[in-house]
Amino acid sequence: MIDIRLGDCFELIKDLPDNSVDLVITSPPYSNILSYGKNVSVKKPGDYVDWLLPLFHQIHRVLKPTGSFILNINDNCEGGYRNTYVFDLISRNAKETPLKLYDNYAWVKPNSLPNGQKKRFRNITEYIFHFCKDSKQMKFYMDRVLIEPQESTLKKQESPIEYNRYNYDDDGRRISKKLLFRKKAKSTDENGVSNDDFWMRYAPIKIRPTNVFNFPTASASRDNLIKHPAPFHKDLPCYFINLLTDKGDTILDVFAGIGTTGLCCDDREFIGYELNPVYADFATKRLSTIQTKLEL
Repeated sequence: MIDIRLGDCFELIKDLPDNSVDLVITSPPYSNILSYGKNVSVKKPGDYVDWLLPLFHQIHRVLKPTGSFILNINDNCEGGYRNTYVFDLISRNAKETPLKLYDNYAWVKPNSLPNGQKKRFRNITEYIFHFCKDSKQMKFYMDRVLIEPQESTLKKQESPIEYNRYNYDDDGRRISKKLLFRKKAKSTDENGVSNDDFWMRYAPIKIRPTNVFNFPTASASRDNLIKHPAPFHKDLPCYFINLLTDKGDTILDVFAGIGTTGLCCDDREFIGYELNPVYADFATKRLSTIQTKLEL
């Protein structure tokens, strides 16, 4: 099911039952710098946290104990200084809502625009915060996102490596050291199993990703046929949907915009809230192909 609902997310979310959503993933309107249409009021930095925190309470209510909340957000500079409302939001959430901050990630945007300021570095990152109800129950499928090691790592694994190991006497006392070696198997049988009697067989091991993500910017998308001030590329929601949910799970985007999150939900339930009717209409049409596929 793909469901885009026109209206205020602060009100619409109240209609959802408790513990009914597996993943909330969203990017709220930026503070004081962009226009999202005449129906959408842009909040000033000093008002931002008071405006958004009530929604965090509702998100906690609708999340399942196994669920997660992924928040993509960014701050800005004003009067020569960087605003701190993002940090205020994270701090006050910890004190005022039951949502737990599980982790934080950085999104590095490869094609970010220069800021034109001589005394400030180019800003190529945005924040991604990961909240949950219960880290012990939270779904998290690391095996789905493991990455291949770099070529330099593979070459190191092919070379002999010394491992220090100790011999022990009958009483368990360490008495001597011996050297063991790991190196790449020279031959294998018909099943691909090494014929060599090595202490450890060579096998490239996939590694965990870092907390820095190089998702493309939305300009790399070819289906953004309507102007939106701050869309993200579908790789961002697709990554976390794959990492944190199963087929058939319910995904909620409370600031759905042009429906990008829904593009990743052809085998999951998607609910999107959007206050701007132009964006909501575009999102509905954009996701109609996915909806038709689900109904077949």
